[in-house]
Amino acid sequence: MNVTLIIAIASLIIFLGFLGDFAFRKLRFPDILVLIFIGYLIVFLFKTDEYKILNEYIPLAATISLIIILFEGGLTLDLSKTREILKDSMLMAIAFYTVSFTLIYTVLYFIGTAPIFSLLYASILSAPSVAIVIPMINRSNVDENRRHKYIMYATLLDLISIVITISIIQFYPITINNFLKVIASLISSIILQIFIGALAGILWTEILKKIGNMDLSYMLTLAYVLAIYVFSDILWNNGMISVITIGLVLANSEKIRNIVGMEVFAIDENLKRFNREVSFFFRTIIFVSIGTMLYIAKINIHIIIILITIISIIYIVQILTVKFVENQKLNRHIHYIMPRGLTQIVLGIFAVSSPYGNIEILYIITFVIIITNIITSLFIYLAKLNSVLRKK
Repeated sequence: MNVTLIIAIASLIIFLGFLGDFAFRKLRFPDILVLIFIGYLIVFLFKTDEYKILNEYIPLAATISLIIILFEGGLTLDLSKTREILKDSMLMAIAFYTVSFTLIYTVLYFIGTAPIFSLLYASILSAPSVAIVIPMINRSNVDENRRHKYIMYATLLDLISIVITISIIQFYPITINNFLKVIASLISSIILQIFIGALAGILWTEILKKIGNMDLSYMLTLAYVLAIYVFSDILWNNGMISVITIGLVLANSEKIRNIVGMEVFAIDENLKRFNREVSFFFRTIIFVSIGTMLYIAKINIHIIIILITIISIIYIVQILTVKFVENQKLNRHIHYIMPRGLTQIVLGIFAVSSPYGNIEILYIITFVIIITNIITSLFIYLAKLNSVLRKK
């Protein structure tokens, strides 16, 4: 492919990504499905080197996308509301992840899936994707309290999934002898990342206060977030918790600076807008790249059984978890927290790159992402249709 054609495709992808985002706002149809299909068409029509895309481009784009989206997740959380709903969100997240992880691992193991693959599928797919859940909920008619609860819930699950998956890759096989070491490593990593993220966030509010609305201050903030991620990743092989903590501190800078006895300062709202636009760009690129995997994906009866097992478990457990925590038979907003997406792809790439990796992991994760998003879009469309019919 020549340079002109690559630029033309990139331009087309961004235009279609914008139209997909617009369509979601109007029709509630997840733009992720459109972007994945575009990725498939690019490989099919232009015969691009999908393995080069998979090995060279997706890991970098996926990691940066996840950092930016988690940072955006932190920016959307109001600390006063977060404290109120933290208990329910944490209870729901821990209950869902524990039950879903246990069932997926157990069932897959007994149908003949290798133990390490069963663990990875269970740890990666027992969480929705904040890259999809946050934009979807923020653009929906979900009430304010539930919106914060579900964003916190999805964020907590993502963080749990990231920490557990990376720990499995690092410490497998986990034995009785090293179990306590793994737990201690997890707890210390979480506490230290929160501390570093909070400290870095408070420091950055002071820097922003000094430089004011200087040109390129938004780009400087993005560079700072990436730098803190790198610092945390070097120390603990995971910097995602630090990233979301920085976002949380910046979003609530007035309250936090007042608590620590500093002069009150609120960040510019344009920072959030800039971050959303950067997030859109990387998110568009990564989901188009995911579509390229469909061209090389192999499917057989074993993969089909795994897909049916995983999707059935996550839906049944999610419904029961919400019923237990919120005491509702079926919350019509529950489908907003079902889709899998960017986080799962990033963790799948980490898994494939590990000594235990197999490309089949990415195939299954990609199919789960597509199926859960199709189901979500279908339920949202039916709910919207039902609302229109009721008004008539």
